[in-house]
Amino acid sequence: MTSPALGLLHTSGLNRDRFAALLGEMAPPGLAAIHSVREDLLREALDDVPEARQAAEIGGTLAELHAKGAVQVLCTCSSLGRLAELAGIRLGLPTLRVDRPMAERAVAAGPRILLVACLSSTLVPTGALLREVAAAQGRPVEIETMFLPTAWNLFQRGDEAGFARAIAQAVLDSPSCVDAVVLAQASMAPAAELLADLPAPVYSSPRLGLAAALARLDGMPAARGVGHQNGKEAARV
Repeated sequence: MTSPALGLLHTSGLNRDRFAALLGEMAPPGLAAIHSVREDLLREALDDVPEARQAAEIGGTLAELHAKGAVQVLCTCSSLGRLAELAGIRLGLPTLRVDRPMAERAVAAGPRILLVACLSSTLVPTGALLREVAAAQGRPVEIETMFLPTAWNLFQRGDEAGFARAIAQAVLDSPSCVDAVVLAQASMAPAAELLADLPAPVYSSPRLGLAAALARLDGMPAARGVGHQNGKEAARV
């Protein structure tokens, strides 16, 4: 019988590497982690494949993770997060979308939120998540969107540093006066480090999402190394 483990569903090999490194920082010794990389699922989301087909494939992947011992799953792709959480409910497998804790923190920061995304498949679901969280918290929310498809081209070419710089520069050049900035995709997290001097807090999903997933595991001690992305507050999960 396999030991209980944290399952992680990725749509990018780079995200797998990113979260494997974070697990090394944040997870207690001996935690088993099972990674599943399904780049085809993101391609299908971008190609507008019928949602029912995507949901079935996501459900199949979650079932495979569960069969390997996962008792909690973290979906690291914001484009698929909603479907992953719904599939987890159907399977009886606790599943968390990586951007939910980030959305909760951003909504609590104030009503004016700048949502930055580089994929159209992420922009709509993350905006919907922010509104869902705001409704649950009983808070008003005004969401301004910034879509940066040209920056994504840099990421696809493997230029992660250039990708982060392009995102950060676009945010710095924005005249918006907001209470929080949300970087919609996990891959955008490095841009937060370049926005440390921004007056508004900048939120990215990897650390907050992983900390919440770890905290959901039975008997899990507090995760280490979780802080606000641009240093303006401590983020406790």
